[in-house]
Amino acid sequence: MNIDMLEKGKISTIQMEFMMVPTIIATGILSVPSIAGRFAKHDMWMTPIIGSIIGFITVFIVWKLHQLFPKLTPIEYSEKILGKAVGKIFSLFLVSFYIDNTAIVVRQYVNFISGNVMFETSSVVFTIGILFVSALAVRGGIEVIARSAVICTTIYMSTSLFLLLSIKDINMGFMLPILENGLLPVIKGGLVHSAWFSEFFLLSFFFPFLHHPKKGLKSGMKASLYVMLIFTYVNFFVLTILGVSSVNQFYPVYSIIRGISVMGFFENFEIIITASWVLGNFIKISVFLYVASLGLAQVFRLSTYRIVVFPLSLLLVLLSYWDIPNIVVLIDYLTRIQPFYSILVQTVLPLFLLFIALARRKRSGST
Repeated sequence: MNIDMLEKGKISTIQMEFMMVPTIIATGILSVPSIAGRFAKHDMWMTPIIGSIIGFITVFIVWKLHQLFPKLTPIEYSEKILGKAVGKIFSLFLVSFYIDNTAIVVRQYVNFISGNVMFETSSVVFTIGILFVSALAVRGGIEVIARSAVICTTIYMSTSLFLLLSIKDINMGFMLPILENGLLPVIKGGLVHSAWFSEFFLLSFFFPFLHHPKKGLKSGMKASLYVMLIFTYVNFFVLTILGVSSVNQFYPVYSIIRGISVMGFFENFEIIITASWVLGNFIKISVFLYVASLGLAQVFRLSTYRIVVFPLSLLLVLLSYWDIPNIVVLIDYLTRIQPFYSILVQTVLPLFLLFIALARRKRSGST
């Protein structure tokens, strides 16, 4: 099924950046500093810099694949690279990966809201609510998601400035000693960030819809740089305010925001932060749901992806509870499994696809 028949919308490179930034950081900035800090301790501020290497590599791999197959998504060009049978299996695996990941993202969102903000409300209400709104955006198409991202991401990112209100509380001594245990702990902490940076593979589903495809590589690299700077900014404040004790809190950034008080009068900034964070997660879930829906439609050669959006959303409600039953399992998954699983699927396997595609092209060119 030709992609133009499934999606007729077009987006700009700036809109793509607005989509990708919250898609990477929305769930990451709350929990990743704590997880990375368990490995890196005083050097946790460095971990996003190490982790971003995977982001830049992934963007480059995706761009090279896009140059070889400019109007196709990974679901389509995997069959051209691997052959029809193996390519179909790979496509099904990729779609399953994003369906599963979407369920995990929803679970992360719901765990935070029900565990820190609205304790008495059933978590199912938040699950159904966020998926219903995201499904409406996805059914509207990529242009609707992109326009929503411009507004939501602007609000979401502007609230990160609230961390500057706690600058009087920072203690630079918490950053010392630097590299006390060498570089290995920092690399381990960076690996946690790499799981989120590997999600830049999602660009492969957006490059075919760009108004100016030639600017795709530069735009993707800029988005990866923005994400690295934001993660470093957040990790710096977590470390210099909470110190290594931040590893004992799953949401250290939220703890910092709750403690901000300006002149003893302006308080409760966490309400604004939570509201903006919901907007960021709306974009992230919409992007993941869009990719899963589009991929599913392409695998089964449907005439439109819109017919699978609501059934898939209903399935995600069930998967979000079945995959991750509680926060203990979630923490264990994010620490032990996700870094390796995400990098394997979104960076290593696409790299193999690129090698095979280049080898086939070289062989066909020499004959």
